[in-house]
Amino acid sequence: TGRRVGVIGTGASAIQLVPEIAGRAEHVTVFQRTAPWTLPRPNRRYGPARRYVYGRLPGLMRLPRAGVWAMTVVTGKAVTGNRAAGLLLRGASGVQRRWQVRSPQLRARVTPDEPMGCKRVLFTNDWLPTLARPDVDLVTEKIGTLEPAGVRTVDGVLHECDVLVYATGFAATEFLTPVRITGRDGVTLSDAWREGAHAYLGMTVPGFPNLVLIYGPNTNTGNTSVLYFHESQARYLVQVVGEVAAGRGPLEVRAEVAARYDEEIQRRLA
Repeated sequence: TGRRVGVIGTGASAIQLVPEIAGRAEHVTVFQRTAPWTLPRPNRRYGPARRYVYGRLPGLMRLPRAGVWAMTVVTGKAVTGNRAAGLLLRGASGVQRRWQVRSPQLRARVTPDEPMGCKRVLFTNDWLPTLARPDVDLVTEKIGTLEPAGVRTVDGVLHECDVLVYATGFAATEFLTPVRITGRDGVTLSDAWREGAHAYLGMTVPGFPNLVLIYGPNTNTGNTSVLYFHESQARYLVQVVGEVAAGRGPLEVRAEVAARYDEEIQRRLA
């Protein structure tokens, strides 16, 4: 509150924190390397009428769920080469920029110059209006040095800051850093994944009987719903527990099955 704040980054972390601190801080300076693609965030509250209807007819909840699923399928197609879906989403993003950023100069700086999908597409209603505030500056010059008084960009300008926030990403692939899991013959999961994490359906690993992972390798999807994945994995886990409890364990995926699956995943990801 009342401070001059510099924020380095314009990704998923920045779009959440910058709108929250703008207006409380004396001034916010956002340092941008590349402009992100954005889309309107379809958030709505569940009102009393909707809660009442869903409480008595829970099957109706499948309709908005199907709508969300369809929306994410379209976004997925847009970033994997479908021309119609790509045109639709790029158009929606362009309309959002034109509507929320009236300054042509600022709009040019928040317009992405890479194809949609090269970086995470961000759902937000607040990001662009926040950048247009008079107490918020967007800096697109590269950062040269950090100094006691602030951030100096390569053009020689010192942007004075009292507080510096790094919105520069997070370690999303450091699996099991605090956990040691040992399988057959004393092999740890960290050793098995030394050349890269892999699991059949993202859940089971050869050499680790009765181990089922939730949110394992290749299940953090760039589109569709991670929650849907978790629900499917939970059903699978319940079946495994039932088999083991019935004395039909231990259960372990065959190495050749897991290898074929991983080959398919890597081929499709390419």
